[in-house]
Amino acid sequence: MVGSIRVAVVGLGVAGSYLVARLSRETKHEVHGFDMLPCPDSKCAWGGSKHELSRILKPFDMDFEEYILYEGRKLHVLFDGKGERTIPTVGLVTFDKNRVEEKLVQLAVEGGAKITRGRKVALEELSNFDVIVDASGVYRSILPRISDDIIFPNLEYRVEYDRQPPYDDFTVIPYPGLTGYTWFFPLGPRVAHVGGGDKLHRQKEYVEEFMLKHGGRKLKTIARPIRLLPFGRTQPVSIKKGDTHIVGVGEAIGTVFPLLGEGIIPSFQSAEILFECLSNGTLDKDVYTSRLKGKFFYFEPIYKAILAKWQGKWSPTRTLPSLLYAYLKSKRIEQRFGIKVRITDFLEIFRNT
Repeated sequence: MVGSIRVAVVGLGVAGSYLVARLSRETKHEVHGFDMLPCPDSKCAWGGSKHELSRILKPFDMDFEEYILYEGRKLHVLFDGKGERTIPTVGLVTFDKNRVEEKLVQLAVEGGAKITRGRKVALEELSNFDVIVDASGVYRSILPRISDDIIFPNLEYRVEYDRQPPYDDFTVIPYPGLTGYTWFFPLGPRVAHVGGGDKLHRQKEYVEEFMLKHGGRKLKTIARPIRLLPFGRTQPVSIKKGDTHIVGVGEAIGTVFPLLGEGIIPSFQSAEILFECLSNGTLDKDVYTSRLKGKFFYFEPIYKAILAKWQGKWSPTRTLPSLLYAYLKSKRIEQRFGIKVRITDFLEIFRNT
């Protein structure tokens, strides 16, 4: 493939909307975007680092400050009967993810992209494209299924409080064995996301217990799965079918930080990498995969530590070397996370769950 190509992007969440916007505005490619929903409908708490999100959206001249709903000062980690850990934040915010995606799709249309919404598109309909991008998230509707996949069910409510909310800032409550956690993410005065995800499918029990204890009016109910299997274990991320390259991006290829289930920023970052790999009309899957490995180096050691926890094999001495490696590398990109990166916090979370 040289020069202008035909690109189909299936799924218009953060990764897909980013791709259609940049490709349509900055290349001569013919760009088509497809999404089964008639309009953006975010399915999870919308949190991330304002520093990294501002950088990611810079090519579009978007002022990310306009989309911020709440900026935190600290993250509370509450251990059942074992006290609390407070982690300072570094620009951790909740933001209007729907508006961000809407704006990116609008910019894509203005750049010449053709957008189809409200129906599921099948692989057979896309045979005349040079590149098909699977940005369909956990459903991975174009790429083959992943063997031994790990998908967590989630339950979440958008909650409004008549009085002071139960917590004054971002709060997570890990479950025993680190199988998941309940979260409280402020969205502004007296409004928050309250949700939970659990490997053992007890999220409804935990979230309803939280609601019973703290009250609040449920404005919206959200239930969706998330992929916890990290990039590196989600192969294949790219295949070829005839003359067509099929390549994954975002949660479809495991861009979710295993400890928190956080996928917004990693999905954007993977879309940045894929854009750069596609911008000149060629796709070298080895280069793409290599760059993804370099970007998400910290996923695997964290995931291994979580696996050890689930299997009852975790100990500081067993997992400290890999955690220390991830910590030393992650500390250099602290603003990407939105929280202070401290290895003592990692160890306390593992010890107290």
